[in-house]
Amino acid sequence: MIAIIGSSHDDILYFDSIISNKRKETILGQYNASIGTIFNQEVIILGGLTSSILSSAVMSKLLSMYYISLVFIVGKCISITKGLKCGDIVISSRVINADVDMLGSKNVIVGQIPGLPRDFTCQRDVITYLTEGLSKRTFAKSEIATFLSSDNQLDQFKNQHEIFGINEKMVMDNNSGGIAVACHLYNVPFISIKVIEKEAKIENNISQYIKVLEQYINVGKGVVSTIGDIGRNDILVLRGNKYE
Repeated sequence: MIAIIGSSHDDILYFDSIISNKRKETILGQYNASIGTIFNQEVIILGGLTSSILSSAVMSKLLSMYYISLVFIVGKCISITKGLKCGDIVISSRVINADVDMLGSKNVIVGQIPGLPRDFTCQRDVITYLTEGLSKRTFAKSEIATFLSSDNQLDQFKNQHEIFGINEKMVMDNNSGGIAVACHLYNVPFISIKVIEKEAKIENNISQYIKVLEQYINVGKGVVSTIGDIGRNDILVLRGNKYE
């Protein structure tokens, strides 16, 4: 089974509208998931995971209930570096929990939970298939970026290169970090693909959100194409107890 997770109903609307053999399942008594098939691959689609902490709890529950082989995290994010603008599609190379401050513990760095890595990296094959899927199905360009995940107000984050020692493009969202932790604990690969809504410290406006919604269709086509490629090529290989 492949999971597709969003923060809002809009994030997952495209996927919920195209799956076959759809049935409903309620998770933890209040989160409504759709289960069905895309390209004969079983999928579970769930929205409403609006924070890192909530996402970690619900994702852990999903992983304990179903045999999930890959998680797509979809929706919107905020640019916190130059060169990324509203409407751009970004794919995660890695995810960092920006809220974690455990520097009082031994042998940890900023963003790291003791006993876990700081950088939750995404599988290279999945990044390649997703990038190619976007290109051949939509002709939409995509950027590879580090995702910082926070439950705090995202607009306060900007110029985080020095804090995290990262010299590459960076965006901020509110749920990839929690999902990354859960997936790491269950040895399940994940990847975030999101549309930039705005730059940090820039006010929201309706035209920006319309641009995001327009790109959601391209994100959906890219993810669906990747699901088809995965089914044909079996790129997720279980080695020991870990997908690689």
